[in-house]
Amino acid sequence: MSIRSVFTKKKIIWTIIILLVVSGGAYYKLKPKNNAANISTATVTRQNLEQTVLTTGQVVSETNLSLSFQASGVVQEIKVKTGDPVKAGDVIATLSQANVKASLTSANGQLAQAQANYQRVLAGSTPEQINVSEKAVVSAKVAYENAVSQLATVKASTDITISQAQFTLDDLQSPTSASDNKRSAILVNIANQLVAVKSDLDKQKQILDDDNLENVFGVTDSSSLSNFKSANSQVQALLTKANASLATAQGYKSDANIYQAVDDAVAALNQNIKALNYCYTALQNSITSSQFSQAQLDAYKLTINTALSNENSGINLVKSSRQALTDALTAATNALANAKQSATSQINSAQNQINSAQAAWQQAQATLAQQKAKAQPADINAAKAQLLSAQGTVEAAQTALENTILKAPADGTITRIDTKVGQQATAMQPVFILQNINALHTEAYVSESNVASLKIGQTVDYTFDAFGPDQHFSGQILTIDPASTVISGVVNYLVKADLPNVPDIKPGMTANMTVMVAKRENALAVMSSAIINQNGGQYVRVINNSQTKTFDQVPVVTGLQADGGLVEVLSGITDNQEIVTLIK
Repeated sequence: MSIRSVFTKKKIIWTIIILLVVSGGAYYKLKPKNNAANISTATVTRQNLEQTVLTTGQVVSETNLSLSFQASGVVQEIKVKTGDPVKAGDVIATLSQANVKASLTSANGQLAQAQANYQRVLAGSTPEQINVSEKAVVSAKVAYENAVSQLATVKASTDITISQAQFTLDDLQSPTSASDNKRSAILVNIANQLVAVKSDLDKQKQILDDDNLENVFGVTDSSSLSNFKSANSQVQALLTKANASLATAQGYKSDANIYQAVDDAVAALNQNIKALNYCYTALQNSITSSQFSQAQLDAYKLTINTALSNENSGINLVKSSRQALTDALTAATNALANAKQSATSQINSAQNQINSAQAAWQQAQATLAQQKAKAQPADINAAKAQLLSAQGTVEAAQTALENTILKAPADGTITRIDTKVGQQATAMQPVFILQNINALHTEAYVSESNVASLKIGQTVDYTFDAFGPDQHFSGQILTIDPASTVISGVVNYLVKADLPNVPDIKPGMTANMTVMVAKRENALAVMSSAIINQNGGQYVRVINNSQTKTFDQVPVVTGLQADGGLVEVLSGITDNQEIVTLIK
Protein backbone atom coordinates (compact mmCIF):
# COMPACT_ATOMS: atom_id res chain seq x y z
CA MET A 1 0.00 0.00 0.00
CA SER A 2 1.38 3.44 -0.90
CA ILE A 3 2.04 6.22 1.60
CA ARG A 4 -0.47 8.46 -0.16
CA SER A 5 -3.33 5.95 0.18
CA VAL A 6 -2.59 5.50 3.89
CA PHE A 7 -2.64 9.24 4.48
CA THR A 8 -5.92 9.61 2.58
CA LYS A 9 -7.58 6.90 4.69
CA LYS A 10 -6.56 8.57 8.02
CA LYS A 11 -7.83 11.90 6.82
CA ILE A 12 -11.24 10.42 6.05
CA ILE A 13 -11.49 8.79 9.50
CA TRP A 14 -10.64 12.00 11.37
CA THR A 15 -13.13 13.93 9.25
CA ILE A 16 -15.88 11.47 10.21
CA ILE A 17 -14.97 11.73 13.92
CA ILE A 18 -15.03 15.55 13.86
CA LEU A 19 -18.43 15.54 12.12
CA LEU A 20 -19.86 13.19 14.77
CA VAL A 21 -18.59 15.38 17.65
CA VAL A 22 -19.94 18.56 16.08
CA SER A 23 -23.29 16.91 15.35
CA GLY A 24 -23.59 15.64 18.92
CA GLY A 25 -22.79 19.07 20.40
CA ALA A 26 -25.28 20.78 18.16
CA TYR A 27 -28.02 18.30 19.12
CA TYR A 28 -27.31 18.83 22.83
CA LYS A 29 -27.26 22.58 22.33
CA LEU A 30 -30.46 22.75 20.30
CA LYS A 31 -32.57 20.01 21.88
CA PRO A 32 -35.61 21.23 23.88
CA LYS A 33 -34.86 21.91 27.61
CA ASN A 34 -36.75 19.99 30.27
CA ASN A 35 -37.33 22.17 33.39
CA ALA A 36 -39.94 19.91 34.98
CA ALA A 37 -37.71 18.84 37.85
CA ASN A 38 -36.60 22.34 38.79
CA ILE A 39 -39.76 24.42 38.99
CA SER A 40 -43.12 24.52 40.75
CA THR A 41 -46.20 25.66 38.86
CA ALA A 42 -49.84 26.53 39.47
CA THR A 43 -52.91 27.14 37.33
CA VAL A 44 -54.35 30.64 37.15
CA THR A 45 -57.86 30.65 38.65
CA ARG A 46 -60.55 33.10 39.58
CA GLN A 47 -61.23 33.49 43.32
CA ASN A 48 -63.03 35.70 45.79
CA LEU A 49 -60.29 37.83 47.36
CA GLU A 50 -60.29 39.65 50.68
CA GLN A 51 -57.85 42.11 52.21
CA THR A 52 -58.06 42.48 55.99
CA VAL A 53 -56.20 44.34 58.72
CA LEU A 54 -55.61 42.36 61.90
CA THR A 55 -54.81 43.91 65.26
CA THR A 56 -55.22 43.22 68.95
CA GLY A 57 -56.83 45.76 71.23
CA GLN A 58 -58.49 46.10 74.59
CA VAL A 59 -62.03 46.68 75.78
CA VAL A 60 -62.36 50.18 77.28
CA SER A 61 -65.23 51.82 79.12
CA GLU A 62 -66.47 55.13 77.75
CA THR A 63 -66.72 56.24 81.35
CA ASN A 64 -63.40 55.40 83.00
CA LEU A 65 -62.83 57.65 85.98
CA SER A 66 -60.19 57.48 88.70
CA LEU A 67 -61.82 58.89 91.81
CA SER A 68 -59.87 60.44 94.67
CA PHE A 69 -60.53 62.48 97.78
CA GLN A 70 -59.88 66.20 97.57
CA ALA A 71 -58.27 66.10 101.01
CA SER A 72 -56.02 63.79 102.98
CA GLY A 73 -57.28 61.89 106.00
CA VAL A 74 -58.27 58.56 107.50
CA VAL A 75 -60.98 56.64 105.64
CA GLN A 76 -63.99 56.48 107.96
CA GLU A 77 -66.61 54.72 105.82
CA ILE A 78 -66.84 52.98 102.43
CA LYS A 79 -70.42 52.70 101.22
CA VAL A 80 -69.80 50.55 98.12
CA LYS A 81 -68.04 47.37 97.15
CA THR A 82 -66.53 46.28 93.86
CA GLY A 83 -69.25 45.67 91.28
CA ASP A 84 -71.85 47.97 92.86
CA PRO A 85 -73.73 50.31 90.49
CA VAL A 86 -73.90 53.97 91.52
CA LYS A 87 -75.73 57.08 90.38
CA ALA A 88 -74.25 60.51 89.93
CA GLY A 89 -74.12 62.20 93.34
CA ASP A 90 -74.13 58.97 95.37
CA VAL A 91 -71.77 59.04 98.36
CA ILE A 92 -69.04 56.46 97.81
CA ALA A 93 -66.82 57.00 100.86
CA THR A 94 -66.02 59.51 103.59
CA LEU A 95 -62.96 60.54 105.56
CA SER A 96 -62.81 61.24 109.27
CA GLN A 97 -64.68 64.53 109.74
CA ALA A 98 -64.12 65.40 113.39
CA ASN A 99 -61.51 68.12 112.76
CA VAL A 100 -63.24 69.70 109.77
CA LYS A 101 -66.59 69.70 111.55
CA ALA A 102 -64.94 71.40 114.49
CA SER A 103 -63.44 73.97 112.12
CA LEU A 104 -66.85 74.50 110.53
CA THR A 105 -68.42 74.96 113.95
CA SER A 106 -65.72 77.46 114.85
CA ALA A 107 -66.20 79.28 111.55
CA ASN A 108 -69.96 79.43 112.07
CA GLY A 109 -69.33 80.90 115.51
CA GLN A 110 -67.06 83.53 114.03
CA LEU A 111 -69.70 84.28 111.40
CA ALA A 112 -72.38 84.66 114.05
CA GLN A 113 -70.12 86.95 115.97
CA ALA A 114 -69.38 89.02 112.86
CA GLN A 115 -73.09 89.26 112.08
CA ALA A 116 -73.87 90.37 115.62
CA ASN A 117 -71.08 92.91 115.47
CA TYR A 118 -72.36 94.30 112.20
CA GLN A 119 -75.85 94.66 113.61
CA ARG A 120 -74.47 96.32 116.69
CA VAL A 121 -72.57 98.84 114.62
CA LEU A 122 -75.69 99.59 112.65
CA ALA A 123 -77.93 99.82 115.69
CA GLY A 124 -75.39 101.23 118.08
CA SER A 125 -73.72 99.25 120.81
CA THR A 126 -75.49 98.24 124.00
CA PRO A 127 -73.85 97.48 127.33
CA GLU A 128 -74.55 93.81 126.75
CA GLN A 129 -72.81 93.92 123.33
CA ILE A 130 -69.85 95.73 124.74
CA ASN A 131 -69.64 93.02 127.41
CA VAL A 132 -69.65 90.33 124.71
CA SER A 133 -66.91 92.10 122.76
CA GLU A 134 -64.82 92.37 125.88
CA LYS A 135 -65.14 88.65 126.39
CA ALA A 136 -64.22 88.12 122.75
CA VAL A 137 -61.03 90.08 123.33
CA VAL A 138 -60.21 87.91 126.34
CA SER A 139 -60.92 84.77 124.31
CA ALA A 140 -58.79 85.96 121.40
CA LYS A 141 -55.97 86.77 123.79
CA VAL A 142 -56.15 83.28 125.31
CA ALA A 143 -56.08 81.80 121.80
CA TYR A 144 -53.01 83.86 120.98
CA GLU A 145 -51.24 82.84 124.21
CA ASN A 146 -52.12 79.22 123.54
CA ALA A 147 -50.66 79.52 120.03
CA VAL A 148 -47.44 81.00 121.49
CA SER A 149 -47.27 78.15 123.99
CA GLN A 150 -47.89 75.63 121.24
CA LEU A 151 -44.97 77.05 119.22
CA ALA A 152 -42.67 76.59 122.22
CA THR A 153 -43.90 73.02 122.64
CA VAL A 154 -43.34 72.28 118.96
CA LYS A 155 -39.82 73.72 119.07
CA ALA A 156 -38.94 71.67 122.15
CA SER A 157 -40.39 68.48 120.65
CA THR A 158 -38.71 68.91 117.27
CA ASP A 159 -35.41 69.81 118.92
CA ILE A 160 -35.51 66.49 120.80
CA THR A 161 -36.32 64.58 117.60
CA ILE A 162 -33.52 66.29 115.67
CA SER A 163 -31.10 65.74 118.56
CA GLN A 164 -31.92 62.03 118.67
CA ALA A 165 -31.53 61.69 114.91
CA GLN A 166 -28.22 63.61 115.04
CA PHE A 167 -26.98 61.41 117.90
CA THR A 168 -27.84 58.25 115.94
CA LEU A 169 -25.98 59.53 112.87
CA ASP A 170 -22.99 60.73 114.91
CA ASP A 171 -22.81 57.38 116.67
CA LEU A 172 -22.85 55.52 113.34
CA GLN A 173 -20.16 57.83 111.95
CA SER A 174 -17.96 57.70 115.05
CA PRO A 175 -14.84 55.56 114.70
CA THR A 176 -14.39 55.45 118.49
CA SER A 177 -17.95 54.84 119.69
CA ALA A 178 -18.24 52.16 122.36
CA SER A 179 -21.80 51.26 121.30
CA ASP A 180 -22.63 48.65 118.69
CA ASN A 181 -22.66 50.92 115.65
CA LYS A 182 -22.15 48.10 113.13
CA ARG A 183 -18.46 48.92 112.69
CA SER A 184 -17.42 46.42 115.35
CA ALA A 185 -19.58 43.76 113.68
CA ILE A 186 -17.68 44.21 110.42
CA LEU A 187 -14.32 43.84 112.17
CA VAL A 188 -15.48 40.77 114.10
CA ASN A 189 -16.63 39.13 110.85
CA ILE A 190 -13.33 40.01 109.14
CA ALA A 191 -11.34 38.63 112.07
CA ASN A 192 -13.30 35.37 112.01
CA GLN A 193 -12.79 34.96 108.27
CA LEU A 194 -9.07 35.68 108.47
CA VAL A 195 -8.79 33.02 111.17
CA ALA A 196 -10.59 30.69 108.76
CA VAL A 197 -8.08 31.58 106.01
CA LYS A 198 -5.20 30.76 108.38
CA SER A 199 -6.87 27.45 109.19
CA ASP A 200 -7.33 26.72 105.47
CA LEU A 201 -3.64 27.46 104.85
CA ASP A 202 -2.76 24.93 107.52
CA LYS A 203 -4.97 22.35 105.82
CA GLN A 204 -3.37 23.08 102.46
CA LYS A 205 0.10 22.80 103.99
CA GLN A 206 -0.88 19.46 105.51
CA ILE A 207 -1.84 18.21 102.06
CA LEU A 208 1.35 19.56 100.46
CA ASP A 209 3.47 17.99 103.23
CA ASP A 210 1.81 14.58 103.04
CA ASP A 211 4.60 12.23 101.87
CA ASN A 212 2.10 9.51 101.00
CA LEU A 213 0.33 11.88 98.60
CA GLU A 214 3.47 13.40 97.09
CA ASN A 215 3.97 10.96 94.21
CA VAL A 216 0.30 10.77 93.19
CA PHE A 217 -0.85 14.36 93.86
CA GLY A 218 -2.24 15.84 90.60
CA VAL A 219 -0.43 13.13 88.66
CA THR A 220 -3.00 12.97 85.83
CA ASP A 221 -2.65 16.70 85.18
CA SER A 222 0.51 18.25 86.50
CA SER A 223 -0.70 21.77 85.68
CA SER A 224 -3.39 21.51 88.35
CA LEU A 225 -0.79 20.93 91.07
CA SER A 226 1.34 23.74 89.69
CA ASN A 227 -1.64 26.11 89.71
CA PHE A 228 -2.41 25.12 93.30
CA LYS A 229 1.11 25.74 94.55
CA SER A 230 1.26 29.11 92.76
CA ALA A 231 -2.10 30.27 94.15
CA ASN A 232 -1.29 28.95 97.63
CA SER A 233 2.00 30.82 97.73
CA GLN A 234 0.21 34.18 97.34
CA VAL A 235 -2.35 33.71 100.11
CA GLN A 236 -0.05 34.33 103.08
CA ALA A 237 1.07 37.77 101.86
CA LEU A 238 -2.54 38.84 101.33
CA LEU A 239 -3.50 37.40 104.73
CA THR A 240 -0.71 39.34 106.41
CA LYS A 241 -1.83 42.54 104.69
CA ALA A 242 -5.47 41.88 105.67
CA ASN A 243 -4.49 41.28 109.33
CA ALA A 244 -2.54 44.54 109.32
CA SER A 245 -5.52 46.45 107.89
CA LEU A 246 -7.77 44.77 110.46
CA ALA A 247 -5.50 45.83 113.32
CA THR A 248 -5.48 49.42 112.02
CA ALA A 249 -9.28 49.44 111.76
CA GLN A 250 -9.65 47.93 115.23
CA GLY A 251 -7.51 50.74 116.60
CA TYR A 252 -9.48 53.47 114.79
CA LYS A 253 -12.74 52.46 113.11
CA SER A 254 -12.90 55.19 110.49
CA ASP A 255 -14.67 54.69 107.15
CA ALA A 256 -11.36 54.54 105.31
CA ASN A 257 -9.87 51.98 107.72
CA ILE A 258 -13.05 49.88 107.73
CA TYR A 259 -13.32 49.79 103.93
CA GLN A 260 -9.58 49.08 103.55
CA ALA A 261 -9.90 46.17 105.98
CA VAL A 262 -12.92 44.83 104.05
CA ASP A 263 -11.13 45.14 100.68
CA ASP A 264 -7.96 43.44 101.95
CA ALA A 265 -9.98 40.68 103.66
CA VAL A 266 -12.00 40.04 100.48
CA ALA A 267 -8.76 39.93 98.45
CA ALA A 268 -7.27 37.35 100.85
CA LEU A 269 -10.49 35.32 100.85
CA ASN A 270 -10.71 35.36 97.05
CA GLN A 271 -7.09 34.26 96.68
CA ASN A 272 -7.65 31.52 99.27
CA ILE A 273 -10.78 30.36 97.40
CA LYS A 274 -8.72 30.29 94.21
CA ALA A 275 -6.06 28.17 95.94
CA LEU A 276 -8.72 25.85 97.41
CA ASN A 277 -10.29 25.38 93.97
CA TYR A 278 -6.92 24.53 92.44
CA CYS A 279 -6.25 22.18 95.37
CA TYR A 280 -9.55 20.41 94.83
CA THR A 281 -8.80 20.08 91.09
CA ALA A 282 -5.35 18.67 91.86
CA LEU A 283 -6.95 16.15 94.25
CA GLN A 284 -9.37 15.14 91.51
CA ASN A 285 -6.38 14.60 89.24
CA SER A 286 -4.69 12.41 91.89
CA ILE A 287 -4.66 8.61 92.01
CA THR A 288 -4.52 6.19 94.90
CA SER A 289 -1.59 3.99 95.79
CA SER A 290 -0.56 1.48 98.39
CA GLN A 291 0.63 4.38 100.57
CA PHE A 292 -2.35 6.70 99.81
CA SER A 293 -5.84 5.16 99.93
CA GLN A 294 -9.09 6.28 98.34
CA ALA A 295 -10.47 7.03 101.80
CA GLN A 296 -7.59 9.45 102.45
CA LEU A 297 -8.15 11.13 99.09
CA ASP A 298 -11.90 11.47 99.74
CA ALA A 299 -11.20 12.90 103.20
CA TYR A 300 -8.90 15.57 101.73
CA LYS A 301 -11.46 16.44 99.05
CA LEU A 302 -14.19 16.76 101.68
CA THR A 303 -11.97 19.00 103.80
CA ILE A 304 -11.21 21.30 100.85
CA ASN A 305 -14.82 21.33 99.66
CA THR A 306 -16.04 22.27 103.15
CA ALA A 307 -13.45 25.04 103.33
CA LEU A 308 -14.60 26.39 99.96
CA SER A 309 -18.20 26.53 101.13
CA ASN A 310 -17.20 28.30 104.33
CA GLU A 311 -14.99 30.81 102.52
CA ASN A 312 -17.72 31.71 99.99
CA SER A 313 -20.15 32.26 102.86
CA GLY A 314 -17.49 34.31 104.64
CA ILE A 315 -17.06 36.70 101.71
CA ASN A 316 -20.81 37.24 101.59
CA LEU A 317 -20.89 37.84 105.35
CA VAL A 318 -18.10 40.46 105.20
CA LYS A 319 -19.71 42.25 102.26
CA SER A 320 -23.18 42.17 103.81
CA SER A 321 -21.91 43.55 107.12
CA ARG A 322 -20.25 46.43 105.26
CA GLN A 323 -23.51 47.01 103.35
CA ALA A 324 -25.41 47.01 106.65
CA LEU A 325 -23.23 49.91 107.85
CA THR A 326 -23.73 51.78 104.57
CA ASP A 327 -27.52 51.25 104.74
CA ALA A 328 -27.64 52.34 108.38
CA LEU A 329 -25.67 55.52 107.58
CA THR A 330 -28.00 56.31 104.67
CA ALA A 331 -31.09 55.70 106.82
CA ALA A 332 -29.73 57.84 109.66
CA THR A 333 -28.82 60.68 107.27
CA ASN A 334 -32.29 60.57 105.75
CA ALA A 335 -33.89 60.44 109.20
CA LEU A 336 -32.00 63.56 110.27
CA ALA A 337 -32.95 65.42 107.09
CA ASN A 338 -36.58 64.37 107.49
CA ALA A 339 -36.57 65.45 111.14
CA LYS A 340 -35.24 68.88 110.21
CA GLN A 341 -37.71 69.25 107.37
CA SER A 342 -40.59 68.16 109.61
CA ALA A 343 -39.46 70.57 112.31
CA THR A 344 -39.41 73.45 109.85
CA SER A 345 -42.89 72.56 108.64
CA GLN A 346 -44.32 72.23 112.18
CA ILE A 347 -42.71 75.45 113.37
CA ASN A 348 -43.98 77.34 110.33
CA SER A 349 -47.46 75.98 110.95
CA ALA A 350 -47.34 76.94 114.63
CA GLN A 351 -46.07 80.41 113.71
CA ASN A 352 -48.94 80.78 111.26
CA GLN A 353 -51.32 79.91 114.08
CA ILE A 354 -49.74 82.64 116.21
CA ASN A 355 -50.09 85.14 113.39
CA SER A 356 -53.69 84.16 112.86
CA ALA A 357 -54.49 84.29 116.58
CA GLN A 358 -52.73 87.62 116.93
CA ALA A 359 -54.73 89.03 114.03
CA ALA A 360 -57.94 87.75 115.60
CA TRP A 361 -57.00 89.29 118.92
CA GLN A 362 -56.21 92.60 117.31
CA GLN A 363 -59.47 92.43 115.40
CA ALA A 364 -61.39 91.73 118.63
CA GLN A 365 -59.70 94.72 120.26
CA ALA A 366 -60.55 96.91 117.31
CA THR A 367 -64.13 95.72 117.42
CA LEU A 368 -64.41 96.55 121.09
CA ALA A 369 -62.95 99.99 120.49
CA GLN A 370 -65.45 100.59 117.70
CA GLN A 371 -68.34 99.54 119.92
CA LYS A 372 -67.31 101.97 122.60
CA ALA A 373 -66.89 104.75 120.09
CA LYS A 374 -69.64 106.46 118.17
CA ALA A 375 -70.51 104.59 115.00
CA GLN A 376 -68.90 106.03 111.87
CA PRO A 377 -69.25 105.08 108.20
CA ALA A 378 -65.77 103.62 108.44
CA ASP A 379 -66.88 101.51 111.41
CA ILE A 380 -69.83 100.20 109.47
CA ASN A 381 -67.59 99.32 106.51
CA ALA A 382 -65.10 97.56 108.79
CA ALA A 383 -67.87 95.53 110.41
CA LYS A 384 -69.17 94.61 106.98
CA ALA A 385 -65.66 93.52 105.90
CA GLN A 386 -65.38 91.39 109.04
CA LEU A 387 -68.71 89.80 108.20
CA LEU A 388 -67.57 89.01 104.66
CA SER A 389 -64.32 87.51 105.98
CA ALA A 390 -66.26 85.32 108.42
CA GLN A 391 -68.55 84.19 105.61
CA GLY A 392 -65.48 83.24 103.58
CA THR A 393 -64.12 81.26 106.53
CA VAL A 394 -67.43 79.36 106.80
CA GLU A 395 -67.41 78.64 103.08
CA ALA A 396 -63.81 77.39 103.29
CA ALA A 397 -64.70 75.17 106.26
CA GLN A 398 -67.78 73.89 104.41
CA THR A 399 -65.63 73.12 101.37
CA ALA A 400 -63.13 71.30 103.61
CA LEU A 401 -66.02 69.21 104.98
CA GLU A 402 -67.27 68.44 101.48
CA ASN A 403 -63.75 67.42 100.49
CA THR A 404 -63.97 64.59 103.01
CA ILE A 405 -66.92 63.14 101.11
CA LEU A 406 -66.30 61.31 97.84
CA LYS A 407 -69.32 61.27 95.52
CA ALA A 408 -69.88 59.58 92.18
CA PRO A 409 -69.52 62.20 89.40
CA ALA A 410 -71.48 60.06 86.93
CA ASP A 411 -73.57 56.92 86.65
CA GLY A 412 -71.57 53.71 86.44
CA THR A 413 -70.17 50.71 88.28
CA ILE A 414 -67.40 50.63 90.88
CA THR A 415 -64.81 48.29 89.33
CA ARG A 416 -61.89 48.80 91.71
CA ILE A 417 -61.33 49.87 95.32
CA ASP A 418 -57.78 50.64 96.48
CA THR A 419 -58.40 51.69 100.08
CA LYS A 420 -59.78 50.34 103.35
CA VAL A 421 -61.56 51.75 106.36
CA GLY A 422 -58.93 53.11 108.75
CA GLN A 423 -56.35 53.58 106.03
CA GLN A 424 -54.68 56.95 105.43
CA ALA A 425 -55.86 58.47 102.14
CA THR A 426 -53.78 61.02 100.27
CA ALA A 427 -55.41 63.93 98.49
CA MET A 428 -55.73 63.47 94.71
CA GLN A 429 -54.47 59.87 94.86
CA PRO A 430 -56.98 57.61 93.04
CA VAL A 431 -58.65 55.07 95.32
CA PHE A 432 -61.76 54.09 93.30
CA ILE A 433 -62.32 53.29 89.63
CA LEU A 434 -65.75 54.14 88.19
CA GLN A 435 -66.63 52.67 84.80
CA ASN A 436 -69.78 52.37 82.73
CA ILE A 437 -69.61 48.67 81.92
CA ASN A 438 -72.71 49.00 79.73
CA ALA A 439 -71.06 51.51 77.37
CA LEU A 440 -67.89 49.88 76.05
CA HIS A 441 -65.68 50.28 73.03
CA THR A 442 -62.35 48.89 71.91
CA GLU A 443 -59.03 50.62 71.40
CA ALA A 444 -56.12 49.21 69.39
CA TYR A 445 -52.92 50.50 67.85
CA VAL A 446 -52.50 49.97 64.08
CA SER A 447 -49.16 50.40 62.32
CA GLU A 448 -48.68 53.14 59.75
CA SER A 449 -48.39 50.50 56.97
CA ASN A 450 -52.00 49.41 57.60
CA VAL A 451 -53.75 52.51 58.93
CA ALA A 452 -54.16 54.04 55.45
CA SER A 453 -56.49 51.13 54.60
CA LEU A 454 -58.83 51.92 57.50
CA LYS A 455 -61.83 54.25 57.36
CA ILE A 456 -64.42 55.33 59.88
CA GLY A 457 -67.49 53.11 59.62
CA GLN A 458 -65.69 49.99 58.41
CA THR A 459 -66.94 46.75 59.96
CA VAL A 460 -64.84 45.12 62.65
CA ASP A 461 -65.10 41.39 63.36
CA TYR A 462 -64.24 40.58 67.00
CA THR A 463 -63.13 37.50 68.82
CA PHE A 464 -62.14 37.56 72.49
CA ASP A 465 -59.55 35.45 74.26
CA ALA A 466 -62.05 35.06 77.10
CA PHE A 467 -64.66 33.39 74.83
CA GLY A 468 -62.47 31.43 72.40
CA PRO A 469 -62.04 31.82 68.63
CA ASP A 470 -65.49 30.49 67.65
CA GLN A 471 -67.59 33.33 69.07
CA HIS A 472 -67.63 36.37 66.78
CA PHE A 473 -69.02 39.83 67.39
CA SER A 474 -69.40 42.76 65.05
CA GLY A 475 -68.67 46.47 65.42
CA GLN A 476 -67.66 49.54 63.44
CA ILE A 477 -64.65 51.87 63.48
CA LEU A 478 -65.55 55.05 65.37
CA THR A 479 -62.37 57.14 65.22
CA ILE A 480 -58.81 57.00 63.91
CA ASP A 481 -56.43 59.15 65.94
CA PRO A 482 -54.62 61.61 63.62
CA ALA A 483 -51.65 61.80 65.99
CA SER A 484 -49.15 58.97 65.96
CA THR A 485 -47.75 56.98 68.86
CA VAL A 486 -44.30 55.36 68.58
CA ILE A 487 -44.23 51.88 70.16
CA SER A 488 -40.91 49.95 70.10
CA GLY A 489 -39.70 52.17 67.27
CA VAL A 490 -42.82 51.58 65.12
CA VAL A 491 -45.24 54.39 64.27
CA ASN A 492 -48.79 53.45 65.30
CA TYR A 493 -52.20 55.14 65.33
CA LEU A 494 -54.93 54.60 67.91
CA VAL A 495 -58.16 53.21 66.43
CA LYS A 496 -61.44 53.10 68.39
CA ALA A 497 -64.41 50.90 67.48
CA ASP A 498 -67.82 50.28 69.04
CA LEU A 499 -68.93 47.05 70.69
CA PRO A 500 -72.24 45.22 70.91
CA ASN A 501 -73.94 45.28 74.32
CA VAL A 502 -72.94 41.79 75.47
CA PRO A 503 -73.14 41.23 79.27
CA ASP A 504 -70.09 38.95 79.38
CA ILE A 505 -67.76 41.52 77.78
CA LYS A 506 -65.88 43.43 80.46
CA PRO A 507 -63.41 46.34 80.46
CA GLY A 508 -59.80 45.26 80.08
CA MET A 509 -60.55 42.14 77.99
CA THR A 510 -58.29 41.43 75.01
CA ALA A 511 -60.10 41.90 71.69
CA ASN A 512 -58.81 40.33 68.46
CA MET A 513 -59.97 42.67 65.69
CA THR A 514 -60.29 41.88 61.98
CA VAL A 515 -61.23 44.77 59.68
CA MET A 516 -62.34 44.01 56.09
CA VAL A 517 -60.75 46.77 53.99
CA ALA A 518 -61.23 45.43 50.43
CA LYS A 519 -62.94 42.57 48.51
CA ARG A 520 -62.83 41.29 44.93
CA GLU A 521 -65.44 38.88 43.61
CA ASN A 522 -64.37 36.32 40.97
CA ALA A 523 -60.97 37.98 40.53
CA LEU A 524 -58.06 36.50 38.61
CA ALA A 525 -55.49 35.65 41.28
CA VAL A 526 -51.99 34.19 41.63
CA MET A 527 -49.64 33.59 44.54
CA SER A 528 -47.38 36.55 45.31
CA SER A 529 -44.35 34.28 44.73
CA ALA A 530 -45.34 34.13 41.03
CA ILE A 531 -44.92 37.91 40.62
CA ILE A 532 -41.49 39.11 39.50
CA ASN A 533 -40.54 42.76 40.08
CA GLN A 534 -37.99 43.63 37.44
CA ASN A 535 -36.82 46.85 35.75
CA GLY A 536 -39.67 48.85 37.28
CA GLY A 537 -42.33 46.43 36.01
CA GLN A 538 -44.10 43.25 37.12
CA TYR A 539 -43.96 39.93 35.27
CA VAL A 540 -45.28 36.38 35.40
CA ARG A 541 -43.59 33.32 33.87
CA VAL A 542 -46.19 31.52 31.73
CA ILE A 543 -45.55 27.86 30.77
CA ASN A 544 -45.41 27.35 27.03
CA ASN A 545 -44.68 23.61 27.10
CA SER A 546 -46.40 21.52 29.75
CA GLN A 547 -43.98 18.62 29.27
CA THR A 548 -40.63 20.41 29.45
CA LYS A 549 -41.99 23.26 31.57
CA THR A 550 -40.36 25.95 29.46
CA PHE A 551 -41.89 29.37 29.87
CA ASP A 552 -42.23 32.91 28.59
CA GLN A 553 -41.96 35.93 30.88
CA VAL A 554 -44.94 38.24 30.27
CA PRO A 555 -45.74 41.64 31.80
CA VAL A 556 -48.80 41.92 34.05
CA VAL A 557 -50.74 44.61 35.87
CA THR A 558 -51.62 43.73 39.49
CA GLY A 559 -54.36 44.98 41.77
CA LEU A 560 -55.38 43.99 45.28
CA GLN A 561 -52.76 42.50 47.62
CA ALA A 562 -55.10 40.01 49.30
CA ASP A 563 -54.86 37.79 52.36
CA GLY A 564 -53.25 34.38 52.08
CA GLY A 565 -50.41 35.65 49.87
CA LEU A 566 -52.72 36.13 46.85
CA VAL A 567 -52.40 38.96 44.32
CA GLU A 568 -55.10 40.13 41.93
CA VAL A 569 -53.97 40.24 38.26
CA LEU A 570 -55.80 42.84 36.18
CA SER A 571 -54.20 42.08 32.80
CA GLY A 572 -51.43 40.09 31.12
CA ILE A 573 -52.61 36.50 31.76
CA THR A 574 -55.89 34.57 31.46
CA ASP A 575 -57.81 31.82 33.23
CA ASN A 576 -56.34 28.31 33.38
CA GLN A 577 -52.87 29.31 32.20
CA GLU A 578 -50.08 27.42 33.91
CA ILE A 579 -47.56 29.71 35.55
CA VAL A 580 -44.31 29.33 37.46
CA THR A 581 -44.55 29.90 41.23
CA LEU A 582 -41.04 28.79 42.22
CA ILE A 583 -37.73 28.00 40.51
CA LYS A 584 -35.36 25.91 42.56
